[in-house]
Amino acid sequence: MSAPRLLVGVLRDAAAVIALVAIWQLVTTAFAVPTFLLPQPTVIGQALLSNADHIGAALVQTTSEAALGFVGGNVLGLVLATVFARWGALARVGLPFAVALRSVPLIAITPLLTIMFGFGPATIVIMATLISFFPALVAGAAGLRAPSAEALALMRVLDAPERVLYARLRIPAALPFVFAAFKITAPAAVLAAMVAEWTAANSGLGYLIIDAGEQYRFPLMWAGIVAATALAVGAFAVASLAERRLISWPVETA
Repeated sequence: MSAPRLLVGVLRDAAAVIALVAIWQLVTTAFAVPTFLLPQPTVIGQALLSNADHIGAALVQTTSEAALGFVGGNVLGLVLATVFARWGALARVGLPFAVALRSVPLIAITPLLTIMFGFGPATIVIMATLISFFPALVAGAAGLRAPSAEALALMRVLDAPERVLYARLRIPAALPFVFAAFKITAPAAVLAAMVAEWTAANSGLGYLIIDAGEQYRFPLMWAGIVAATALAVGAFAVASLAERRLISWPVETA
């Protein structure tokens, strides 16, 4: 994507956000919406400024935990995807277990992980890892199997070794799938870290939101929600930018 088109896209998105905030402000002011239901954006902005240090520290903690889980989950998922793509019998055995693990609700896993790994960052990172793992596994396995039969046959005719087959064909074909998974897991890792912070931490954005709500500090609660939303959107944007920067070739698939 060229720089002018990227700038136009950024400006368009910024205009949409500004319009949404303006409508929010007008509606909450005109209808005198109670603060505990939906504070005005100006009130939330004041809470952000007056609690900047507190929210900033929570943001840094949640970001680091989500980032570690994102990296760990995607590395684990892609390694297993490579194994499953290479040996189909292992995929038929291992994939149902991965599906079963992913089917368990987040809120049900967190107490169990807290019991197993204790109260603190380890549980939160593991939660983010589990959330990031499954999309990377499925997308990576599908991507490594994506090259067409004709392309694979050509590589075999050329007597290409397995490492060349992966480097020249399978991995380039898999990258669009992998980055699609990254765009899912990046914001999902933030959500998972925040859910884990509800029960396994006494800091971070997840804990800040719950704690502020319990103390009826609704502007602070919404300020935390805004910070968490910005973090998730930023994570998605970084994954999308990396995809545009790293993938610049057409991929032929079956």
